[in-house]
Amino acid sequence: MHPTEPLTGRSGTEGGAQTDKPVAIPRNDGLDSNTEAQPDATNNTHTTSIPEAENRPPSEERSKSELTASESAVVSAYHGIPPQTLVRTPLPDLIRRASDRRIMLALMTPCEDGSFHGRFGTELEHNARRYFVPAMPLALCRSLILPSNPQPYRSPRELFDGIFALLQEHVMLPRKECLILTYWSIATWFPDFLPFLPSLVLTGPASAADLLLRTLVAVCRRPVLLADVSPAVLRALPLGELMPTLLIREPQLNKRMAALLDASNQPGYLVRCGKDFQQFYCAKCIYMGEQAKNQLSTVNSVHIHVGGNSLRSFHPLPTDDVIQDFQNRLYGYRTFNHDMVAASKFQVSGFRPEVCATAQVLGASIVNDPELQRGIIALLKERDEQSRVDRATGQNGIVLKAVLWHCHQSDQQQVFVREIAGTANRIYSEEGESLKISNETVGHVLKNLGLYTRRLGNAGRGLMLDKDTQSRIHELSYASEVAGVIACGYCHDLQLLQTQGVV
Repeated sequence: MHPTEPLTGRSGTEGGAQTDKPVAIPRNDGLDSNTEAQPDATNNTHTTSIPEAENRPPSEERSKSELTASESAVVSAYHGIPPQTLVRTPLPDLIRRASDRRIMLALMTPCEDGSFHGRFGTELEHNARRYFVPAMPLALCRSLILPSNPQPYRSPRELFDGIFALLQEHVMLPRKECLILTYWSIATWFPDFLPFLPSLVLTGPASAADLLLRTLVAVCRRPVLLADVSPAVLRALPLGELMPTLLIREPQLNKRMAALLDASNQPGYLVRCGKDFQQFYCAKCIYMGEQAKNQLSTVNSVHIHVGGNSLRSFHPLPTDDVIQDFQNRLYGYRTFNHDMVAASKFQVSGFRPEVCATAQVLGASIVNDPELQRGIIALLKERDEQSRVDRATGQNGIVLKAVLWHCHQSDQQQVFVREIAGTANRIYSEEGESLKISNETVGHVLKNLGLYTRRLGNAGRGLMLDKDTQSRIHELSYASEVAGVIACGYCHDLQLLQTQGVV
């Protein structure tokens, strides 16, 4: 896995920029109150693209004493990893100080003995860069859930089991769905160290989805509940700097907004915001309504259907203490293991490419537990099989199956769109489906697949079944899991390549 450059914004939170000097987190928060100034760690790891200080507006300049102030703290970490196996890179992050609920910066470094050394402040300098608390709307600043300090998570398995138990306690979901949600929740703590993050797409009763979204608040990194989403709403949030987890309730999501959310599952895409641009890349869980919709049924999403009696919504939500405990333990897990997640070599094969990619990023967030890491493969196996069926029996698959049938008729050198539609409708009927597809729809499907029709005399439009077109049809059919016949030379060659792992 290659780390993604996180962006941290300029200072400014509730009521403006924070200007107080760094204060040690109290001892009863799990941090050692015996603090002292520490020199900044030096390494070559590039973890931020924060602008150099001289590029900041004069109104945001701070005193030199504030920039150099630092404090140390030690907290117990995970004890199951031999210290000599660790690659220790200091990690800047946001915390919410327990004493006054103020958002602060923490620069945490895992130590040889499994503890953490920390520096805290409203500004921190590290590797010749200055880190600032991002500017954010007042309501977001007040409601944003953050850890207060890293806490022991003991082992990845114990942390995983704790999240799984929380979901099962508060949400009516089958075991497999709870397991997938657990993997995804842990992955939200590493968006800056993973190549992409699949969205979760929820369907089902609104009350059940609401309960799940409000439970995920406890275990996702920087959760933000949104009851409305639009480009304007996203532009108002410092997504590129904050990289939150958006928990969105939007049953009326339109296609344009769905496409924007889908593109933001991967880093690098810029969206215009006023006179500037920013990235919308972050983790997202989106409730789409009672029924599944096609807008976000993409290669970058995982579908979860929630159910249960609406009275379940009155089940108590996780308490503030439970939420803070999970936030602190997951923060400890992130701080201690981000280097290993970034360097993960976890590979998955045998699935469709999009399912392999999803399994790899979810598995990469699990460290030092190969059995638990491999568990995501078994969970996604059924989904991979279903995606193959859906691809073959969907509208594109049926049209391709019909075109392929005509390719295998030895006396055909061309085929009309109306003939393809008739064959497709016959296939639907043979499979027990009452669906019908029109000539116009077939034409659009062929165009979207890159099979461009032409006028074939006065009889209408269709395809010339020449060598290039036949080759293209066969390649598309195999990509969509549409079976061919051994007697066909094109099918035989593709089956050989598939057996050798080339296609």
